Amino acid sequence: MRSKLRLAAIALGLTFAATGAFAQAPEIAKRQADMKAIGGAVGQIAPVIRNERPWDGAAVAQQVQIVVSSLTDAKAQFPAGSTADNSRALPAIWERKAEFDGALDRALGVATNLAQLASANNEAGFRAAFPQLGQACGACHTPFRRP
Repeated sequence: MRSKLRLAAIALGLTFAATGAFAQAPEIAKRQADMKAIGGAVGQIAPVIRNERPWDGAAVAQQVQIVVSSLTDAKAQFPAGSTADNSRALPAIWERKAEFDGALDRALGVATNLAQLASANNEAGFRAAFPQLGQACGACHTPFRRP
């Protein structure tokens, strides 16, 4: 009888622990999907910047809009304590939240500017401004993300 109670208690404890872990999973999954989407969009733009693919303002604008959309709600995807073994988010995000939020705001500002340039079919302006996106991403990834 005691062993059955002990097993039931362990099962109940594991259930509560799993429920707590999964409570954060949607935010983690969303931010990981958004970051992968950003990487995919930049991967589509990079050949244009390297002159391996011809400029197409509409196509580039579509890819940059993915970046803008993903960054627009990024802050909401990092609620306090939303860490997990499969997350590369560092505790510094919550320790220096204002700095982290500022880095996200700057990245969104750069992406929004790039979207406007691409929508206006301003190839020269886009090419000149594009490196700022990498700098903005690095300014967030370097202090706030595990390699």
